[in-house]
Amino acid sequence: MAVSDSNLPPLCAKGCGFFGSSETKNLCSKCYKDYLKDFEAKLKISSPTPPNPSVSSAGSDSSTDSDSVSAPLKPKNRCESCNKKVGLMGFSCRCGKLFCGAHRYPKEHSCNFDFKTLDRQALAKENPLIKGDKLETRI
Repeated sequence: MAVSDSNLPPLCAKGCGFFGSSETKNLCSKCYKDYLKDFEAKLKISSPTPPNPSVSSAGSDSSTDSDSVSAPLKPKNRCESCNKKVGLMGFSCRCGKLFCGAHRYPKEHSCNFDFKTLDRQALAKENPLIKGDKLETRI
């Protein structure tokens, strides 16, 4: 009743106590994932990145600074007109702003979005002009 060692998979090469596999270089799954992370990090370090010109790097720094400053300034959970918290019931208008239930209509918050032009363009696109036949003798 002795167990033969040839049937058992090899133990992890790092010695963690789990079984390894020949597909994963005799490492267990956890050690193999760690090995892959280290290997990818070494590849990123060894591959040189081309240096950016000083003009574009200065321009990108200023744009990232302005993006990081503008993002936390105003959360989108308050009405644009009365500054009331809207929570989950906020109504977004076509002008791109968020409003409470009292200011959700365009007349209530003096919306500057041109609804007439948008609707006229939609009608012109959906209903093309149909002209009658100019020859009356055709049937």
